[in-house]
Amino acid sequence: MEKIELKLTREINKNGYIPISKFMEICLSDPEDGYYIKQNPLGKKGDFITSPEITQIFGEVIGSWSIDIINKINSKSSFQIIDLGGGRGTLLKDIKRISKGNKISFGFLEINENLMKVQKKNIPDAKHYKKISEIPNAPTIFIGNEFLDVFPIKQYKRINEQWKEVFISIDNDQFCYCFNDIESTEFFSEYKDTIPQEADFFEINTMTKKIVSEISMFLKRNDGICLFIDYGYLYGYGNTLQAIKNHKFVNPLRYPGVSDLTAHINFSHIIKEANNLGMNFFGTTTQRNFLIKLGALERLEMLKKSTKSEKVKFDIEEGLNRVIENSQMGELFKVCAISPKNKLIPEGFD
Repeated sequence: MEKIELKLTREINKNGYIPISKFMEICLSDPEDGYYIKQNPLGKKGDFITSPEITQIFGEVIGSWSIDIINKINSKSSFQIIDLGGGRGTLLKDIKRISKGNKISFGFLEINENLMKVQKKNIPDAKHYKKISEIPNAPTIFIGNEFLDVFPIKQYKRINEQWKEVFISIDNDQFCYCFNDIESTEFFSEYKDTIPQEADFFEINTMTKKIVSEISMFLKRNDGICLFIDYGYLYGYGNTLQAIKNHKFVNPLRYPGVSDLTAHINFSHIIKEANNLGMNFFGTTTQRNFLIKLGALERLEMLKKSTKSEKVKFDIEEGLNRVIENSQMGELFKVCAISPKNKLIPEGFD
């Protein structure tokens, strides 16, 4: 039995079950054997590929967006751009390439030692932080591309008109789902007003409130903006927990610690927290609309004109299509931004 399975089994044996959130926390973030601590999840040899790895246009247009934000805020202080998560550092590398001449420093919020090494190689002068509280005070642009979806969720199922929480237990030496009374009624009650009346299954990201709060407090002190890009929905319900191993969907309970566990983001919860904190909220819009409004198609034509190779032209166009086509990532991925109450109006939103 693998180490993560042993740890999960020990936790389950204490009470007979653990919540989905605890299962995900151990699988993904165990300090010794968690997926995001030990694995190298990105790229062809990993479990998934993010938009910056698919096309350079993604990072370039977000880089232009960032420069526009800096010019609009017109701060005399040097700006910093912090990639939340950061992957291989490809996004910041593309942003840095087109932002030469601007006083910008770069940093990552990252806990994966393997990815930190790759990020350092791509951007040697970038700083690394494991907590938002470690980031120095300065005007900041936070970019969270596929960041929130990695945090644990709680799941609830309506059974006989009563909401029950989804837990993980063990049956015949296999991890399985079970339903019991809600672990924290106070936590559930905070979000009950966002549950559609017809819903019979609902999810809540356990870290949205904390992350939005920490970022909001930071931006209120220092000015700036936070951009979130993730797959999810504005209002909805249902079971979205999924596991990916070697670029294929697998049973979320089958490969603990060696498969990537994620869930769709309920963007209404970001709106809820932003409003509670007195922040401006922009969005949501689709990734397709956002990138096109920022000039992705124009950038595509420029890149195609810069080469005579038909294969290169095809690859460039194919890459952009993957991130903007509605049948691929264009519709499922949503974009929003939060900033302090000021006159800043970011581009890309209606």
